[in-house]
Amino acid sequence: MMKLQTVSRYFGLTEQFSAAEADYEQVLHPEIEQTEFPNWLTERLTVSDREAMFKRMPGGRKLLSSQKFDIQQTYESGDTLIAEVIWTAVVAVDAGAFKTGQELKAYFCCIFEFKDNLIYRQRNYDCFERFK
Repeated sequence: MMKLQTVSRYFGLTEQFSAAEADYEQVLHPEIEQTEFPNWLTERLTVSDREAMFKRMPGGRKLLSSQKFDIQQTYESGDTLIAEVIWTAVVAVDAGAFKTGQELKAYFCCIFEFKDNLIYRQRNYDCFERFK
């Protein structure tokens, strides 16, 4: 698979709230590492390995009724693909500052490094609109 196809499939699985590791075999490298830089939802720099990523995945389905990753632009160089993405979601349940039916929106810059044609490293710079 080409890098953009792999990233698109990854976002598609995430949109569907898939948490089955088998679904990601053709997308994520066994040694995947995901880094999320501080934002409105993540207080401090967070680095997750494969196990931590899959442990967190069911949380999205509990909070959100839907989510969409709309790739705006991509830039590719060597084993790296950078994607500018608009993320939108709808809150499923009242939870803290979030209310059922609330729409969320964020602008992501995702840097994907590939190894063996799979996503090996992911760095996210997420910019959320203020929650209303």
